[in-house]
Amino acid sequence: MAFVNNRSLRRASPQADAPRSGHRRLAVAVFAAGTVVLASCGSGTKSALGPPLSTSHVLNVAFTADTQPPDPDVFYAGQGLAITTSVYQGLLQYAPNTTAHQIIPDLATSYTVSSNGLTYTFDLRSGVVFHDGTPFTSAAVAASFKRRTAVNQAPAYMLSDVASVDSSNPSVAVVHLKSPNSAFLDYLASAYGPKMESPTALASHAGSHYDQTYLKTHDVGTGPYTIASVVPGQKYVLKAFPQYWGPKPYYTTVNVSIVPNMSTQQLLLQRGQLSLIMNDYLPGTAIQSLRSSPGFSVTEVPTLEMPMIWVNPTKGIFASQALRTDLTEAINRGSLVKAVFPGRATVSTQIYPAGIVSSGTALFDPTFNPGPLTAAVSKLASKTVQLAYQADDPASQQMANLLQAQLAATGLQVTVVPVPQATIYGWPGSPGPTLPDLLIETNWPDAYNPDTWARIVMTPTGGLNYLNCSVPAGTALLDKGRSAIAASQIASDYQKAGTAFAQSGCWIPLADKEGTVVAPTWLQGISYQRAVPHTIILADLYPK
Repeated sequence: MAFVNNRSLRRASPQADAPRSGHRRLAVAVFAAGTVVLASCGSGTKSALGPPLSTSHVLNVAFTADTQPPDPDVFYAGQGLAITTSVYQGLLQYAPNTTAHQIIPDLATSYTVSSNGLTYTFDLRSGVVFHDGTPFTSAAVAASFKRRTAVNQAPAYMLSDVASVDSSNPSVAVVHLKSPNSAFLDYLASAYGPKMESPTALASHAGSHYDQTYLKTHDVGTGPYTIASVVPGQKYVLKAFPQYWGPKPYYTTVNVSIVPNMSTQQLLLQRGQLSLIMNDYLPGTAIQSLRSSPGFSVTEVPTLEMPMIWVNPTKGIFASQALRTDLTEAINRGSLVKAVFPGRATVSTQIYPAGIVSSGTALFDPTFNPGPLTAAVSKLASKTVQLAYQADDPASQQMANLLQAQLAATGLQVTVVPVPQATIYGWPGSPGPTLPDLLIETNWPDAYNPDTWARIVMTPTGGLNYLNCSVPAGTALLDKGRSAIAASQIASDYQKAGTAFAQSGCWIPLADKEGTVVAPTWLQGISYQRAVPHTIILADLYPK
């Protein structure tokens, strides 16, 4: 299946917003440029509460590193979603400001699914035009699907089951699948899902590789904003699209600058040169300080992010199923979560991120009891364990150090090793004995669906199955759930798959983590989609 092969190819350059997990790399040269850009953008009058009150229609935000190209058929990272979701729209979307799994219309106003799960019929929104003036019709659906498949980058797997798109009626798109896929609607609603692109613009700028050069610095979307300019490694500028079909955003210009250092971002926010911080990388001490600072508000928004421990079943002491089970009981997850994410996370009780399957199913909720592991370790000839963490993620480093101390109390001799993110992304498919015993990292699913978590993280060829654990029974149940049609059967198969993965001891969920948005109290309209990490809906923001 194309999903697995494409997913495992997710890579980013050393100065790019790395695909899909953890803290982003710091680049001092880019930081300097980003600071200059922001300094030139500050506007407004000084508020008695501290931060300047913006009186313009300009919004200033920052990324910690340059992102992948904002091409929706290539983009597969985190922070850049603030751009792609402001510029492009899909047929469906997730309902904002709720933790419920709720799919609602976007450029499709309604849809029906055939009883055999093979035909999806979408009624399309009228009066929508692309940023180049081309009307939105079913021809755009066919062209957009065709382009994503042809580009064949990481998100292409979402269309791998599409056989054809019937665009004979301009106001109706009929999608035929090769086989049933219970995750298909979630693919369409996903932030990484297929977006609608102007067929006229695609034809005009195709070049030799399907518009990829053009879409590094331009866009062909329908969203409330259009990409006005790009200075690679420094700045992106978005402008409100005058012909947007929906409510017009208050902020007509959005400046996105690259400011790697979070202390600098905090200073710029306090000076009024940043409108908000939405990337969730401020340390806990800074968040607590801003919570008590007059003139600022700290908003915790639900996400599907999950810090987790990967366990290597192919080497050392954890090749033993019994010792992996003992390990799950020996970790005081509550203590880790409280120390690293105070007030911003809860201890996981399921193998999936909270809410993806029904509560009380696919459980991972061991009782803390280090006794069995302590007893087992006392009988081992070798007690050494290598614990890796993502090198540029302070939260993972803190968790690794705390875990080292917990495991040392059981008699294990734990060495903590920082590993570059690019190296970690090369581990899936590598020989297990060459990899560490344990890894701590944070990630999130592509969509609000169990298949887009477990298949990626827990199947043999999944792009985030870093330590190469295989649970055949779990994989088989995932396959059944994805191809099932009845809702009850789908839920049952995914729940059973989760139980099989949890019982393997190869993955230890730590927390269901919230995102943190820090803004001046005058900034209103903070709106989010739970399945879209590291961003809020820019078009909804406005000043009090």
